[in-house]
Amino acid sequence: MYIAKLRYSIKKAYKQVINSISFYPFIIAFSLLALSWGVVYLDNIKVGKAIINKVSFLRIDNPNTARSLLSSLLTGLISLVTFTFSMVMIVLTQVMSSFSPRLLPNLVSKKGNQVVLGIIMGTICFTTIVLSNVQTMPTGQKVPVFSVVISMFLGFVSLFCFIYFIHKISNEIQIGNILNDIYRTTRDVLNRESDSNCYVENWAENETSVLVKAWDSGHFDTITEKVFIRKSKKMGLKLSILKNQGMYVLKGDSFLKINQPLTAAIKNLLEENVLLRHQELIRDNYFYGFKHLTEIAVKALSPGINDPGTAIQAIDYLMDLFSRLQTLRGQKIIRHKDGTPCIIYAPVPFEETFYLCLASIRPYSSEDVTVQSRLITLISKISEQDEEDLHKSLFEKELNSIEEASMQVMKSQEDMQFIKALLQKARAENLTKR
Repeated sequence: MYIAKLRYSIKKAYKQVINSISFYPFIIAFSLLALSWGVVYLDNIKVGKAIINKVSFLRIDNPNTARSLLSSLLTGLISLVTFTFSMVMIVLTQVMSSFSPRLLPNLVSKKGNQVVLGIIMGTICFTTIVLSNVQTMPTGQKVPVFSVVISMFLGFVSLFCFIYFIHKISNEIQIGNILNDIYRTTRDVLNRESDSNCYVENWAENETSVLVKAWDSGHFDTITEKVFIRKSKKMGLKLSILKNQGMYVLKGDSFLKINQPLTAAIKNLLEENVLLRHQELIRDNYFYGFKHLTEIAVKALSPGINDPGTAIQAIDYLMDLFSRLQTLRGQKIIRHKDGTPCIIYAPVPFEETFYLCLASIRPYSSEDVTVQSRLITLISKISEQDEEDLHKSLFEKELNSIEEASMQVMKSQEDMQFIKALLQKARAENLTKR
């Protein structure tokens, strides 16, 4: 039991570490620090001097010149990394206050900013080691000439990285790019799910099952499938998940079903591989993409922001994503190589997701004709793709809700007539389709 909890904590910590803003900076900085020791060693055994002699125009063998150069470089890099960290914090604060704090994990986990920070910090470590070896080498030359040249080269690399960082950070703070990034990430995950051929409609369980309650609280995001599949095959274990991905699971809730009695070994396997976290990463759970786009639209329509253009763009992206989500029908079944089921996920909650997204946006858009018309278009387009009328009643209820909310809030008769005409057209098109 203790070992299972320890492994679970390690896996959970591993997920958090690799998505941390300090992960790549630490790896790159430590690598350049190790490189500095290796390069200084080459200078000590005079290999570095032999290399530099072939490009003598780069040679700096005067101790005072080398020390002044490295000191200036080190001072500039420290100022650079301070400014870079300040820019990151400003961007994160801006995103949190203007859009949604749930966007932070996805922004922080971006590799580009982490690599830039890592290179600059690594160059500081490298330059510090080289500077400490000027006039302190035990034999021969007083300046590690090869190390000085590498420090200069890394300084130029850091400068170019900083220019790239300024360009990247100025683009990332633009709401259009944030929306596009969320959309593309969610779209790619949905496409991957659609191409997996793992979804089965009308799945029926024929075996008796044992209910397993949640052993911890947190958002159910993912399962370490490769490890679980390998170990569950030996046990003949089949796992059914009762909660949708992204839902918050309270300790003691009915969470899982298995086809065997719950033994200590099975309990350890579940606790090691079913991860409950408190972060919202779209690449692990595509439903977070719908949630983030909805939150941005709601925030944009709030009186403090009042940016209907952003809300319309978010609704357009939701329209495309809902059309893709609609193709994922039934339940996702992960199988062993021999075709036997291993992990059975809960049914795709299309109707619940669709309702919650539109219900969140609708109250804030009731006075805005443009946003209301875009919501009607969204419902109409998704309804057109529902060829089997699986969600007919849902779409009709949403159209009725939009009409009811608009008529209660709108004061202009012209606006009311415009919305009524759009609603009538949407209903007529749906009837014609059927």
